[in-house]
Amino acid sequence: MASKPFAAALLAAAVSMTPSFAAAQDSIQDKLHFSGYGEVHYNSHELSEEGVIENDPPAEVDVHRFVLGWRYDFTPKIRMDAEVDFEHAATEIELEYAYLEYDLAAATSLRAGAVLMPVGPLNEFHEPPNYYSVERPYVESSIMPTTWQEIGLGLVGRIGGGALGYRAYVVTGLDASGFDSFNGIREGRGHGAEAPAEDLAGVARLDYASTSGLSLGGSAYYGGADQGDSTLGDATVTILSADARFKRSGLDLKGVVYHTSVGDADVISNTVGATIGDKMLGWYGEAAYDVLRRDREGSSGRALFLFGRYESFDTNESVPSGFTANPAADRQVITGGLSYMPVENVAFKADVEHWQDDTDADLTRFNLGAAFQF
Repeated sequence: MASKPFAAALLAAAVSMTPSFAAAQDSIQDKLHFSGYGEVHYNSHELSEEGVIENDPPAEVDVHRFVLGWRYDFTPKIRMDAEVDFEHAATEIELEYAYLEYDLAAATSLRAGAVLMPVGPLNEFHEPPNYYSVERPYVESSIMPTTWQEIGLGLVGRIGGGALGYRAYVVTGLDASGFDSFNGIREGRGHGAEAPAEDLAGVARLDYASTSGLSLGGSAYYGGADQGDSTLGDATVTILSADARFKRSGLDLKGVVYHTSVGDADVISNTVGATIGDKMLGWYGEAAYDVLRRDREGSSGRALFLFGRYESFDTNESVPSGFTANPAADRQVITGGLSYMPVENVAFKADVEHWQDDTDADLTRFNLGAAFQF
C-alpha cells in the first residue's frame, strides 16, 4: 500500500492534469498581470527631511523604492489595479494605489478606491525611468506632494480619437494639521489609512498629445482641509498646474508650474505653530537630448540622455498678515547629468545638484542611481 504522503502527491498530480484544473490555471494566468519598479540611490550629501540646506551633511545610500503591482481582470470590462511601495529597504510600507475600474463605454471608465491625484505630469506616472535625474524634481515633492493618493470616485477616459485624456474625481480632502513651512501641504495627505473624511475635494486633469511630439496638460484641485477641526478655521486648498512637453528627434523639452493657495492660513499657522504660506509657487524647466538617438530607425534601442533642469519653489511665496516669510523656504536647484538606458525600462543615472536659498545658504551634491520598471 502506498504511503499517505505518496498517495497525496499522486492525487495532486492527477488533479493538476485534469482539463478543468488546467483551464483554471490558464484563466488565472490570462487575468492576472504583475508589474513593478524600483531604484537605488547614492547621494554624496544627505538632504534634511524638511528640505532645509544644512552644512556638511553626510553621504547616504538607500534602496529608495521597491514597488510591486498587480492587475486582475474580472471581466474584459471590470478590473482591479493596485501597487504596494516598500520604501527605504522595506522599512516603510505604503499603499501606492488600489482601485476598481469599470468600463462604462469604449473610452470612459468609472474608477473607485485609492486613486493617484491627477495633478501635474508626474504624480500618476512617477516610475523612475520616466525622469532623467536620480531624484524626482523637488517641485514635485515640495509644492505638489508626489506620490499623492486619496480615496475617491470618478471618471477617466480619452476623447477626440485618443488625443485628449481626462480624469475627474471626488476624493477625501487634505488635513491642514499636517501643513508646515518647508514641506507645504505634503504632510496633509491621508494615504488612505483611516484618513479623516469630514472634508472632500474635487480634482481634474486634461492632457493633450499631438502626433508632432507636443503634449500639454492642465490640472485643478479644490477642497476643504480642516476636517471638522475648528482650531484650523475654514481651511481650504486650491492647486492649479500647467505643463508642456516637446519630444522629437532626440530632443526633450519640458516646463511645469504649480500654484497653491491655502485659505485661513493665519488660523492654521497659529494652530500648528509654524508659518504656513497662503500662496505657494513652484516651477521648473528641463532640457534633455539623446545622443544615441533611440528614436531613429534601425537604432540599437539604447539611449544616453544628457539633461539639465532649473527649479524654483517657495512654500512661503506669500504669508498671512502678521506673519513673516522664512527666506529658507525660497529655494532654487540646478541639476545636470546623464541617464543611460541600455533598454527602455532600465536606467543608470548620474547627476550633480546645486542648491541655494534666500538666506544665501548653498549645497552641491553628487548623485548616482539605478532604476527599473516592468
